[in-house]
Amino acid sequence: MLKKWICAGAILMAVGTGGMTAQAADAGSINQADYKKALETAPMGIVMDGEDAAVTTEKTDSQNRSKAEIVSGNNPSVPNGQVVSMTRHQSEYASIWSKHGSEFELTKPQTTSMWLYFGNQYSASGEGMAFAIHNDARGVNAMPELNKKGSVPGETLGVWPSDTVRTQGEAAGLAKRGIQNSWALEFDTHQNIKSGGRAAGQADSFDLEFENSKVGDHIASNHPGSSASFIQHVDSGVLWTGNTPINVMHYYYHIQHVGMIGDKSNSNYLSNGQWRHLTLKWQPANHEGNSYGQMTYVFDDKDPKTGERLNGREQTVNVNVNTIDPDRNGKARWGLAGTTTTKFASNQLVVFEKAPDLIDGKTTTTLKNLTRKKEVKAGDEVFAKDKLELSYQFNYQDGQQANWANIQSYLKLPTDIDYDKAEVTYSNGQVQNISLDDRQDQSINVFLAEKLNKDVATASIRFTGRAAAVDDRREVASTTSKYTSNVMIGELTTPDFVINPSQELTLTVTSDQHLSLPVNEATTITGQVDLDSAATLAHDEPIWVHVTINGKVQKEPIKVAEDGTFKVTLQANQLQKGDNVIEVVATSGELRSNAEEVTISCSGCLELTAPSDVSFESKQLTGQRQELKRGDGWELSVQDTRGAGSKWRLSVKAATFVNEVGDHLLGKPVYATREGKTPIEKEMTPIVTHETTKKQAKNHNVYGVTDDWDHQTGMFLSIDDGATTGNYQGELTWSLDDVPS
Repeated sequence: MLKKWICAGAILMAVGTGGMTAQAADAGSINQADYKKALETAPMGIVMDGEDAAVTTEKTDSQNRSKAEIVSGNNPSVPNGQVVSMTRHQSEYASIWSKHGSEFELTKPQTTSMWLYFGNQYSASGEGMAFAIHNDARGVNAMPELNKKGSVPGETLGVWPSDTVRTQGEAAGLAKRGIQNSWALEFDTHQNIKSGGRAAGQADSFDLEFENSKVGDHIASNHPGSSASFIQHVDSGVLWTGNTPINVMHYYYHIQHVGMIGDKSNSNYLSNGQWRHLTLKWQPANHEGNSYGQMTYVFDDKDPKTGERLNGREQTVNVNVNTIDPDRNGKARWGLAGTTTTKFASNQLVVFEKAPDLIDGKTTTTLKNLTRKKEVKAGDEVFAKDKLELSYQFNYQDGQQANWANIQSYLKLPTDIDYDKAEVTYSNGQVQNISLDDRQDQSINVFLAEKLNKDVATASIRFTGRAAAVDDRREVASTTSKYTSNVMIGELTTPDFVINPSQELTLTVTSDQHLSLPVNEATTITGQVDLDSAATLAHDEPIWVHVTINGKVQKEPIKVAEDGTFKVTLQANQLQKGDNVIEVVATSGELRSNAEEVTISCSGCLELTAPSDVSFESKQLTGQRQELKRGDGWELSVQDTRGAGSKWRLSVKAATFVNEVGDHLLGKPVYATREGKTPIEKEMTPIVTHETTKKQAKNHNVYGVTDDWDHQTGMFLSIDDGATTGNYQGELTWSLDDVPS
C-alpha cells in the first residue's frame, strides 16, 4: 500500500496563555562535574525533610515516575544544606509539590523565593523546569499524560499537556492532557519549534511562537489546563490507499507565552552553570467580583556569590483565579516540575529559599549590658569586664503551618566577649543547654530542639559573658548570622559597639531612675561619682556631670562636690508631656564614666474632691410640685495636673430617695444652668465639661465646680405632685472622666 502526503499549511488560533512538559525514561548520565559544582555552590535554603517539611517528592501513583530527590549540598559555607535534585540523567521527569497544610493561599498576598540551577549544557540543555500552582485532583501525582513509551514528553516541562495525539482537533482536548486547574511559570532551556508534515503528534512544537525570532532560553507563563493557552496548527494532506485518495487533517499546537523574559543576544540565557534567583509575589483579586489576581516574578534579583540584592528582570501577569480554583477553596498546591530528553538534557536543581507565607514568624537580636542595666545599640559603648547578654529570639505569631520547625541557626558571635554560659529558653519554661566547647572560633551552630507554635511561641538563644579586658578603646564589629527552617531562611545581625578600658570614674544615680510627675512640676536627680583608689592619688582635676534631656545636650555641665555627690535640677519647662529620657555621664580630663539614664513620665493626674454628705433644705410639703434648694456641704472641685489643653467631664447619677418607712419620694434631683434644667436619673448624666487653661496648668489651680452655683443654678431637688411628708435619703454618685482631645 502506497502512502504519500501532500501538505497544506493552515493555522487555526485559540486565544490564551502558555507552558511546557517533561519526560522520564532510561538512564544516561549528563555531566557529573557540573552536578558536583552545583552542589558545592548551592545556596542556603529551607529544610525539606521531616514531618514538618512544607514540600515532598513522594508520589502515591506508580505511573508517576518522578526522579526528584532531596540531597545534601556540599557548600562549605552552608552546613547541612539541602537541595532538590530534579534531573540528573537523560529522559527524566521530576516534580516536587507542597504538602497538605502548606498550600498557597490565593486570597492573601504571598511571597515565595527560590534558587534554580539549569546546568551548563548551553545549546544542548533541556528541557527545563516550571513552577506551578494547581488544584489538580491528583494532588502530588499531578502530571501530563504519558506518551506511548510511558514517558512524560520533554516539551511539557512536567506541567503542560502532552501533544502526542495528532488527531486531536480541539485545544480543549489537548488541555485535558496537562495539569488541571493550574497556572505555570516555565523556564524553558530548549526551543521546541518543529512544524509541517512531521510535527503532528511529536510533542515538539510548543515554542513555534519564537520560530522566526532570536529568542532561545526563555521564561513565560500561562494556564496549562486551559484551551485558551494554545494556538492550533493544521497539517492537511491526502493519504493514498492504492488509487484512492483520503483527505486527512492532523494537528499540533504551540503555547501562547505570556509575560516573557528572555535575551535575544544570548540564546543560552538560562543554562549557564550558575544558580539563578527567583522571587514570586502574589496579589489576590482586589474585590470579590474580580476573578483575576496578579503574579509578579523577578528573575536574577540576587547575586549567587554574595547574596546581595540585584534589580533583576521583572514581569507582572494577570492570573485567572477561577481557572486555578474552580471550587473556591482559596488555596492551591505549589511546587516545581522538570524534564530532560535523550538529546537535550541538563542537571536541574532547586533550593527553596522561602515557602509562600505559611508562617508569620519574627526574629530579633539584642545585646544587653547587665552591669549597666541597659540595651547596647549600634555604636554604644561598654566598659571592660561589663557583664553582657546576647540574645537571638524567634517568635511564632501565627500561620497556616502549625509548626515553625527544624530551626537551625549558624551563629557568628561578636568578638571580644569572654562567653561563660549559653542556653536556649522556651516560653513553656523548657531550657536547652548549649556547650560552648562546640564553638569553632566565633562560630557555633544551634538547633532548636522544640518546635515553635501557638503553644510554644518563643525561643531565645542566650549567650552571657564579660566584655574583654582591653587597654585601649576597641571597636567590635557587627556580625551577621544565618538560620534555616522548614519554611524560611533569614539573617540575625548583632549591633556594633565599643569597649572602653576599665573605667576610673563610676557614676551611680542615687535617686529614683523611674519617676512619674505631674506636668509642669520640677524635680531633682541625685547621684554619686567615684574615682577608683589608684586614680584618686594622681588625679586633681574637677569632675563634671553632663546632662542630656530627650537627646539634647545641656550647655552647662554640673560640677561634682568634693564628696563625689551631685544634683541635677530639672525645671518644669525642660520636661515635655509624656516620657522624658535624662542621661547623665561624668568626665574629668580624659576620664569618662558610664552613662546612666533616668526616665521621667510627665502624665499628671485628674482628681475629684467631693463631699460624702450633703443635704437639701427642709420644707413643708404642699402636695403640689415644688423645688428644694441646696443645704449644707455642697463643695465639689477638680484638679487637673495633666497640662494645658487637657479635658475632663463630670457626670452624676441618683438613686431613688427613700424615707424611714420605705416610701419612695415622688421626685428627683435636677441640675440647673442658665440654659435650662436637666433631671438626674439612674444613669450617668454629664453636667460639666472643662478644658484646662494654660494659666490653670501653670499654677496647678483647682477648678471649683460649685463656685459658680447660685440661687438659680446648680443642684436642686424637684418634688412632684402628691409627695408625702417624711425624712428622705438618697445617694448621688459622681464620675470624673478624661475626654480625648
